[in-house]
Amino acid sequence: MEVDWTHCGLAPTRKVQISRLFTTMLLKSLLVFVRFFKKLSQTTKTVIRLAIVFTLLTITQSLYAADGYSRSDFNYQSYKPNTAIGLYTGQTCSAIDIDHVVSLKDAYDTGGASWSLSKKQSFVNDKASHVPACASVNRSKGVSTPSKFLRKSDDGKGLEYEIVAFCEYVDIYHSVKLKYGLSFDENSSDTFKTCDMTI
Repeated sequence: MEVDWTHCGLAPTRKVQISRLFTTMLLKSLLVFVRFFKKLSQTTKTVIRLAIVFTLLTITQSLYAADGYSRSDFNYQSYKPNTAIGLYTGQTCSAIDIDHVVSLKDAYDTGGASWSLSKKQSFVNDKASHVPACASVNRSKGVSTPSKFLRKSDDGKGLEYEIVAFCEYVDIYHSVKLKYGLSFDENSSDTFKTCDMTI
């Protein structure tokens, strides 16, 4: 049995928190119940044991399903950029990638978890969300939202670079999110305001 979280409108990270809270509450209740368990008949004990095992199996499956992101589910068909200049920095790259402006993990966490495999494939191969990016910058960006990407570019903790096309990037990010009905969870509205957009 799998708990279908999508009807609750919860992000996967929130689902995991709820699953863990539920598990903790259940275990505490079971500890309280143990003291009364010895007084029950053998048949009742057996039924209760089976119910407990079933419940724990269901919770375990829910925990795995709640954060079941797999990049391979999206089935990206890679291709080479037709330029050596990265959008983010405006510089010629020694190695260049196609970057998904809205990362696959971001999409998954903000609505894409409930998508069919065909919709995931349509999303990942939609060139409206693709930009050429220097490989090193793309690795640094990772699954970041715009505000986190901007912070990473100049936080003194790794590769440093100037994002010269930040608002162009934010505009693409915003458009793709709206196109696919994805939420803006984990995003800062102030970041979008600097580019004259609201979320």
